[in-house]
Amino acid sequence: MIERETAAPEERRLVSAVIHNRLKLGMALGIDATLRYGLGIPGTRPLTKAQLANRTPYNTRIHRGLPPTPIANPGVPSMRAAARPAPRNYLYYLRRPGSIRHFFTASPEEFCEKAREWGYTDDG
Repeated sequence: MIERETAAPEERRLVSAVIHNRLKLGMALGIDATLRYGLGIPGTRPLTKAQLANRTPYNTRIHRGLPPTPIANPGVPSMRAAARPAPRNYLYYLRRPGSIRHFFTASPEEFCEKAREWGYTDDG
């Protein structure tokens, strides 16, 4: 999942921290790369609301825990990041528009604020 979630090498351990923290808390992972894998949707196409609600076992937005199989063949840097997540309390991340980098936070409010600010949601 780390391999598919970020193209910025310095963010691998941060993505790993989010995954580890969410698993510890029993939260859904909410990783779009797993859904894309399960539905065969390339990263270059936006996900629709119907796709986001699809009951595929790879939809980590609705199914808690890890997907049923790996979704990629990770490189050594991603495997290292999986074994040694960054010591952060992050639970959320969001890709910065026009960038390969992400915004990370432990706050659901900050996450929602950025999602609205960057046009990722049509909420208020």
